[in-house]
Amino acid sequence: MSSVNIFFLQAMLVVALPYLLWRGAGLQSMFPLVCVQVLAGILLGPSVFGQLAPQGWTALFGPDHLPMLSGLQWLAVTLFCFLTGLHLREDSMPAHWRATVQISLGSIAVPFALGAAAGWWMIGAGWPVGGERTDPYWFACAMGICTAVTALPVLGAVLREMRLTSTPLGQLALRCAAVNDAWVWLFLTVVLLQHGGNDGAVTVAVRAGAYVAFMFLAVRPALTWLMRGRTPETELLLALAMFLVLASAFLGELAGLHHVMGGFVAGLVWPAREAQRVRQQLEPVTVVVLLPFFFLAAGLRTEISLHNPMALLIAAVSLAIAIAGKMAGVAVPARRAGMAWSDALALGALLQTKGLVEVVVLTVLLDAHIISTTAFSGLLLMALSSTLLARPLTTWVAAKAGKEKYLRASGT
Repeated sequence: MSSVNIFFLQAMLVVALPYLLWRGAGLQSMFPLVCVQVLAGILLGPSVFGQLAPQGWTALFGPDHLPMLSGLQWLAVTLFCFLTGLHLREDSMPAHWRATVQISLGSIAVPFALGAAAGWWMIGAGWPVGGERTDPYWFACAMGICTAVTALPVLGAVLREMRLTSTPLGQLALRCAAVNDAWVWLFLTVVLLQHGGNDGAVTVAVRAGAYVAFMFLAVRPALTWLMRGRTPETELLLALAMFLVLASAFLGELAGLHHVMGGFVAGLVWPAREAQRVRQQLEPVTVVVLLPFFFLAAGLRTEISLHNPMALLIAAVSLAIAIAGKMAGVAVPARRAGMAWSDALALGALLQTKGLVEVVVLTVLLDAHIISTTAFSGLLLMALSSTLLARPLTTWVAAKAGKEKYLRASGT
């Protein structure tokens, strides 16, 4: 087959397979689309497809055929990070902001501390989790970030499927996830500044500071002025948004951060009054068409084998820490803020969604050689499992508390 034929066969499998499974097999009533897409990426990778049909896998996804997918993968994850920034721009100052901040900080601090302690112990115990350019301290920080993540876009999808978006619990969960996302990106930026390739941390920090200052002090006011008093037509708006995303990704990479940070910053500087309009235009094609190529890249880097169960062990340990840390970190401050225990625990269950944000974080950490491929595989399984468990956990908490409104909202 020609390279063109191989590309379209790859695209057919990568894009159509997960969506058809999600809709055709009725999985949309149980799992978010992102979980099926991540799982499809793993199934198409060397751990499953590569083991079952090694010749077929090499013919489709071997090293000779991967460069043609790289650009789509970079574009997909950069656009997703732009959409994440737009989600944060859409949120105004929340009601009861003090309780929101307290719960959000608890949802980060407790799982981060537990994850960091586990990461330090794993390195000390000789587990193959550290990358080529890491040390116990930075791997512990990376592990803490991974266990603390809550994915705002995936949580929004789960709430829509459970019909909880307009409820007080759903609104509080979205606000907490927004604050959580902001802190996670800040932590990730600090880690990247310390691993800026061959350049020193100070040099990278200066360049990154100049880039961020330019985006917020020059680009953001310019965009606000350009759109003041006018409503651009859809095509012009999309063209302007895409130019901003691509230019910001280029400058972010040039500054020594990562193109995903460029996409995220572009979302933060985009005018809030046009955030929802652009997001509604870009989100469907990004989520359904482009992101599966990024998940394929994650699947190709995932190594799971029963002969070497270390990835499964890392997944089990990190999953237990992530669930316990998030539940405790959310429920205790939520209870102190006046919520009933049942609502506080339900909120902790909803904030278990890690989804795509976790995959992006893991990819950045792997590219920076802070985590190993084994750790990447185990933590990816943890992210998939915790996201899948968010809805059943919420339903279980509701059933235990006799909260029939949650069960009706979730359609069970």
